[in-house]
Amino acid sequence: MSKEIYRETFSQVRSSYEFNMEDFEKMKTKKAFPLKRVLLVAAVVSLVAAIGITASATGFFGLSELVLKGKDPRYGDYMTLQGYAGSLESRAVEEYLTGGISLEDAAAKYGLKAQTRSRDMAYSQLAALQGGELFDGRHDKNGCYIYENGAFGMDGSYALADGRALDYQLVRSVKGSIVDNMLYLGDPAGYEQWSLDVGGRTLTLALGAEKALVIADLGDSFATVNVLAGTSGAEGTPVLTKDDLEEFAKSFNWSVLAVVAAPELPPAPPEVQYGAGVELLPAYIDREQSFEVELAGWDKVWFISYRPTPEFGDMRFFLSKDGKVSDYEFTPVCNDNASVSVAAVSFGDFTGMGVGDVLVLLDYVPEAGAAYRDVRLFRYAGEGEFVLEPGIGEAMRKASADSEPTVADVREFCKTYYGAGVRLDTERVTDVTAASFAIQEGRKRLVIKAIGRKAPFDESWGIREIRIYENGASGEPVQIINVREAEGFVNGIYVGYTEAPRREGTMTALDLNLDGFCDLGVQAGMEADAPCYYWFWDNDAGEFVYGATLRNAQVKDGQIVECYKASEGVSDYIYNTYEPDGQGGLKLVKTETASHGDGAEANDYQGILAYLQAQDYEALYLRYGLFDLTGDGTPELIAGYGHNETDAQAGVWSMDSGRLEMLGSFDMAHALLYVVDGKLTRLTGYMGYEVVSRIGFDGGKVTETEISHRLLGPEEDYQTFPETLEMAEDGDLSLLNGAK
Repeated sequence: MSKEIYRETFSQVRSSYEFNMEDFEKMKTKKAFPLKRVLLVAAVVSLVAAIGITASATGFFGLSELVLKGKDPRYGDYMTLQGYAGSLESRAVEEYLTGGISLEDAAAKYGLKAQTRSRDMAYSQLAALQGGELFDGRHDKNGCYIYENGAFGMDGSYALADGRALDYQLVRSVKGSIVDNMLYLGDPAGYEQWSLDVGGRTLTLALGAEKALVIADLGDSFATVNVLAGTSGAEGTPVLTKDDLEEFAKSFNWSVLAVVAAPELPPAPPEVQYGAGVELLPAYIDREQSFEVELAGWDKVWFISYRPTPEFGDMRFFLSKDGKVSDYEFTPVCNDNASVSVAAVSFGDFTGMGVGDVLVLLDYVPEAGAAYRDVRLFRYAGEGEFVLEPGIGEAMRKASADSEPTVADVREFCKTYYGAGVRLDTERVTDVTAASFAIQEGRKRLVIKAIGRKAPFDESWGIREIRIYENGASGEPVQIINVREAEGFVNGIYVGYTEAPRREGTMTALDLNLDGFCDLGVQAGMEADAPCYYWFWDNDAGEFVYGATLRNAQVKDGQIVECYKASEGVSDYIYNTYEPDGQGGLKLVKTETASHGDGAEANDYQGILAYLQAQDYEALYLRYGLFDLTGDGTPELIAGYGHNETDAQAGVWSMDSGRLEMLGSFDMAHALLYVVDGKLTRLTGYMGYEVVSRIGFDGGKVTETEISHRLLGPEEDYQTFPETLEMAEDGDLSLLNGAK
């Protein structure tokens, strides 16, 4: 089974659940199994996040000693792996699962602590926290997470001696606490079970038809490894033998796994505030398409489908908790002159990012024309935010004649549309080459490969990790860098990925800390002032270490200078000057501010255009028009400029009593300017998504006010307006006749 399928069905942190009305009705009465722990997947579902065990590690304890009371009719017995029968941990979790009390109350009753806060962590950080490598070199580490007391879990893959791969998930718990998850076991009698001594520790091994387990009591902690393979070789997995499982068990460094070290987690986020003035009328709530669900960044909430109202003619979607509605609203896209109903709602990982997205299928019946089904996919963008993917519906319509796609159709289409992570060979993607490292270092020939993907909705690319190889690109990498290790990391095209305007330029290489060795830089955004994350080569350690996050950094005269805009305008720039600190890093030695980016030396509109032309913007994106934005009778210069259509913006300059002043700027990506009812109006259209906004001037600054937005139907075009703002191309000064 591939890693992608494994993650989809076994990832503990990022599980998914697909809703239908039948399941929803069952959930309303089946209180003993909270939604988070009951996942509809084949054979085996949610994995364990475990904690304390009180049994002795020197004796053999079979799976029957881990089974809790009760049995699921679909999957048989289940266990927490949080304590053998009779332990405080086992009793607390059992009461939580079957007694209808909260996790926190169950923990408090037995003198334990409920673990609820966790964070993703790079394997290199986990190994450093544990004080050594957790396995031998045949393990491929796919990602991990850690709780505040040091309990952690991670996905991985192990290459057996004969080359076969075993996918697994390791969970290391800490005694004295409990968390919300469990493992369906089936029938314990169906496993061949035995003990194995490894380095003086007695492990429990269990081999079943479709899965296997390795369990170790480590003193202050407890480890469980769930292996997605068994004796049957089901679903393309290897046929696993006892010898294979023992070889696998011996590949772990159990002494390192036994170390309990708590990570430094960032402060807990503030609680979401509900009841912020949002009131929903019961008559408009579609109760058949409203569900209780655990959403990323939100915990357990009600997802409410809200029918069109007299004030708003389309479906909207809200989140509610404890009877109060949040002021967070899933971005509505208005389709006028059509009745609408919800065909389906589904929650799961559609984009392949390992986190839960929200899919809504809407049926529209226009007053004129044929009925159609609209696909709205809200991908999770981190920090509780869901972003509408405007291109998915249009792409499905182009790819298939099916006018009524189902949830299953969308899920299958997304596998191709979003694709899997791809390897970006640096020899083809960036200026980084194997030869450049051989020259810079003089001792090691390194090959750098970035693992990333292309955004499906535009030409942007993102990087998830960087792999470092010695003497070619075969074999195991000597180092893996997770980009989320960078200070100030911001999610790009997806959660955990950076963002760059194009494939070329996703990475760069230069000796930024001036130590004679080549360093790595990763572009972190689309805009010109976006930061770049840098990893410096540590020659003593023989690896790259995170060094700095800088913007537009250049090496000049033995110093490192970064330059970026100080504000939204284009006039004020910050220049920070750094020097090597003697320890392989950088130290700030000077900060200066300069005003030169608004054509301050110009004294008329023609001078502004000359200034912009000198900035080497492409001619296609340097054009201008005149419009009286301030209403004083004197037209302002509206100059659109940018490196490409994606980052195009427009600056507004005014001549007030013969004095030139920049009033501000606004976004012009994929946009046209019109004059509607005497007002400057911008229409933005991209991938079937249209937004109309009013550009004005108020309070001494340029303002943007949205008028409407909508997702176009299959036969709809972007709207136009009678009067287009006249614009002239670069070099044509005819519009300036009569103007300054």
